[in-house]
Amino acid sequence: MSKNASSRTHVQLIVRTLEVDILLGRLYPRERLIEEQLARRFKTTRHVVRQALLELEMAGLLVREANKGATVSEYSGEEVNQLYQMREFVERQAALLLDLPIDARAYQRLEKICDQHRTAVENSNMIGVVAANKEFHQVLYRLCGNEFLADVIDEMAQKANLVRFASGTDIRLLKQASDEHYRILETLVKDDNQALAEICVNHLQPSRMKYLERRGLLA
Repeated sequence: MSKNASSRTHVQLIVRTLEVDILLGRLYPRERLIEEQLARRFKTTRHVVRQALLELEMAGLLVREANKGATVSEYSGEEVNQLYQMREFVERQAALLLDLPIDARAYQRLEKICDQHRTAVENSNMIGVVAANKEFHQVLYRLCGNEFLADVIDEMAQKANLVRFASGTDIRLLKQASDEHYRILETLVKDDNQALAEICVNHLQPSRMKYLERRGLLA
């Protein structure tokens, strides 16, 4: 393995591990991450750690400030509500643009991802849950035919990672999300974009409400 490939592998390992730490509540909002400590923990260089922290910042999970280093992100109640207003807007629009019913190949791909997500939930495989959930929504919204809109949805989903992770260990909510994926799938073989849009928007709400509840931000 080349030096660059090895460094990239280390970066991916650190990103996945810290994502799970945040998901499982091992790292708390506003907790500071020290590059030197992380380098010792993962037996790598500070350069590799810095690259991993940059990717986590881009995913919305960390905030980095000059002379302060990286800390786990935290949103205010107003920020969460504004973010989810944006997500509702763009995801509704994508659902309305989808050419329904979708073709058999696209359906089979999404069905396979749904099955992978459900299996991960049943096995409490949180890394698998996160990966399958991300893939499901990316594949779904790419079907809208507008790559710019799909890119915006991906960006908003990244910014919402911290919010969605608040419900990451709630098995009831994970099973609910899995059930909703299958309901979305059922709607994709019908000619009803309005119904699809409503399901997609409603699908966003539990993670938002869970985050606000955990942070004591509910009115």
